[in-house]
Amino acid sequence: MQPDQKPELVIEFCQSIFELRYKLRKMFQVKLKEAGISISFEVLEIMKQLSSHDGLNQQELADMLFKDKSSMTYLIDNMVKAGLVTRKEDEKDRRNKLILLSRKAHELIKELSPMASECYAALAKDIAGQDIKAGIKMLMKMNSSLAEFIN
Repeated sequence: MQPDQKPELVIEFCQSIFELRYKLRKMFQVKLKEAGISISFEVLEIMKQLSSHDGLNQQELADMLFKDKSSMTYLIDNMVKAGLVTRKEDEKDRRNKLILLSRKAHELIKELSPMASECYAALAKDIAGQDIKAGIKMLMKMNSSLAEFIN
């Protein structure tokens, strides 16, 4: 392979990542609709992050999910109205509000867990574990190479 081909391959690779995210989102939307659960993919992403790191503030969530703060405020406001999360004052910094999953959200996560596993298993069915690990390693290198430009 010639060095001048690498940028074109990276463009194609990045386009494939965007396509994958789009299709994964669609798959989850179909599965949620089939299950009669009316939450968005974005809400699902927030719940996933909070199930691993309960008590994050809005900015931390926005950073983890690569969303701007205003769209995160809108999503969290709607999640509060739906009874999925609560805001709690941070004892260390009263200006800061921590986002906590409600009991209803924890129950919903338990209900959705088999569906999510099914979706990811379908996604990986024809791919060897070592190939997935190699892909993760490659993406980590690419992210690392961009860090110097965005930090």
